Amino acid sequence: MSIAFLTWLVRDVIGPSWLSLLSAPFVLAGYWLLGRKRREGWWFVIASQAALLAIAPVDRQYGLAVVLVLVWQAFQNWRRWGWAGVPA
Repeated sequence: MSIAFLTWLVRDVIGPSWLSLLSAPFVLAGYWLLGRKRREGWWFVIASQAALLAIAPVDRQYGLAVVLVLVWQAFQNWRRWGWAGVPA
């Protein structure tokens, strides 16, 4: 690999999307847990969506504020699932 390629990779790919890359494991863990009917999965979904909220003001992508609706719905689903971890 050349230095130019590595510079491009860091500056143009990883740099602008570092927060998205950081939140990706939370997305995967959340949906994996939800697929196993685990209530904790909703918290991982909320955490990953919160990362998108952090991106909005930094990159002036204010349309990402729509994520507030997704966070609210995930919280409502977490409450509805009850304490047993099984959907009602």
